Amino acid sequence: MPERSLRRRGRIRACNMKPTDTAKHQQEVEWQFDTDDLDAVKSWLRERAHIGDLQLRFDAPKEHVDGYYDTPDWRIFRAGYVLRIRQVEGEPAEVTLKSFGARRDGLRQRREINEQLHLKRAGGDSIIRSIVRARGPVGQRLKAVLGRRAAHTLRHLFDARTRRQRIGVYQDSAQLAEIALDEVSIAADLRHKPMRFLRVEVELSPEAPSSGARDVVAAFVAEMRAACRLQPAADSKFELGLRAQHLQPEFAPDLGQPAGAAQLNDDPRIGDLACALLREHFTRFLKQEPAVRLGEDNEAVHQMRVATRRLRTALRLFRDYLPSAAQALRDELRWVARLLGKVRDLDVQLAHLADWRINDALHALDDVTALLTRRREQAQAKLLRGLNSARYERLVTELTGFLRDDASLYAGEQYMKPARQEMPGLIRRRYDKLRKLGDAIRQDSSPSEYHALRIQCKRLRYALEFATPLYQKQKAARAYLSRLTALQDLLGLLQDAYVAIEEMRRLSLASQHGLSAQAIFALGEVSQRYAQQAEALRAQFPQVYRRIKGKAWKKLWRILRCPL
Repeated sequence: MPERSLRRRGRIRACNMKPTDTAKHQQEVEWQFDTDDLDAVKSWLRERAHIGDLQLRFDAPKEHVDGYYDTPDWRIFRAGYVLRIRQVEGEPAEVTLKSFGARRDGLRQRREINEQLHLKRAGGDSIIRSIVRARGPVGQRLKAVLGRRAAHTLRHLFDARTRRQRIGVYQDSAQLAEIALDEVSIAADLRHKPMRFLRVEVELSPEAPSSGARDVVAAFVAEMRAACRLQPAADSKFELGLRAQHLQPEFAPDLGQPAGAAQLNDDPRIGDLACALLREHFTRFLKQEPAVRLGEDNEAVHQMRVATRRLRTALRLFRDYLPSAAQALRDELRWVARLLGKVRDLDVQLAHLADWRINDALHALDDVTALLTRRREQAQAKLLRGLNSARYERLVTELTGFLRDDASLYAGEQYMKPARQEMPGLIRRRYDKLRKLGDAIRQDSSPSEYHALRIQCKRLRYALEFATPLYQKQKAARAYLSRLTALQDLLGLLQDAYVAIEEMRRLSLASQHGLSAQAIFALGEVSQRYAQQAEALRAQFPQVYRRIKGKAWKKLWRILRCPL
């Protein structure tokens, strides 16, 4: 990705930081407050040190430097994490990944992953080389997110220098929490003075002896907050550092304008509509990539797969209006879709098994769950190899270049045609294909026939979604889309059931997996459940399919033919 995406701006927008806590690592529970007077807080704490059943133990102040790092295209940020290197004189350096987490009224909960870092010397490229060579939990995740050129992509963002006094909070010799009184200085750019602020943080000890410890600490924090007039911290140190440096994280590179269908003029050309839609969905595709690389967010895999499908559908739908070179990208996107699909299918199967194990106590499925988990790990590893390959890098580079260029300069006359004139015919052709397949479905139709109908249903739905912004009567179009979506969902569940039945059959017949007799018997029961689910869905199909025909379609067709 180009380095120019690491933009500097005069004002930072609010970062869209969503919780990313999905795996079992240390969960940081911390209260963060701003204050104008640390001495007053310290005095109150000393007075409080010998009152009640809590004991406070004061350490001598120490200084440390926190360096923050990311790539020019903000891969770590887009994966939902902040990368920090902490250096304290006389202590080993520590590299930390922190999720954005959730915060409310000063309380912040987020995932924290730590690893000691062995620095031969401080500063510059030495730190970056040490980070990418790390082999622990942080290093493994960074290699996944950064890809094969990790050492060449990591960049230093800023340093936060802190003078910190730690105060341990104990009850009956057990540590419940740690208070940090911080004087922080973050360097700004050359035109501005450093940003300085005072902060009080209280972190719940991960070794706190009981669940009641949190209530005890929360009560103490509330008392301190009221007595010292502390204000909940609105921004993290990372966010304040971005503001000081005038850095604005971006979720995807600049792909040109218009960036989406919503930015088009009132009467766009069909080629401009196509390129705007490709930019919109390629942005969503790239936004999910870091989290998919990390392999801990099932929803990211699903969303990247959906974006891939929409990109392929758009390239197919608009193939007569775009330069011929664009169609070569469709085959490459199919390759990515298959890699994502393998992981996604296993995620769906594991989710079903988890529900059945909990609700029906099918503990014989433990071996099957372990086997599918290993397969999921193998599929994730294959996906990661694909994302790290020169083939994938070439795809991203070529599609980015195509979308940044003005396609109208080398496209034919077809590109210039009005979108409102062309879209009804494109949608009608897809509707006719869907009807041909749907009307042929019988009680004994094969899974492949249902699957072919599902693909055509998806193509019609996406084409209609692509066209909806062109029409004033969007409410009627969305009403039809809801019916079409219901049909696609039903066909999707049906396909998931058939895929799972085939997977269970392969597992039960393959002796090399070493499954117990109980597990094989449970596989048969699982297959039976999927088969029952498939039969129920097939029974629902005629009613759901009927709702996209007749009056509903005629009403939509009138809107498409008379858009104004």
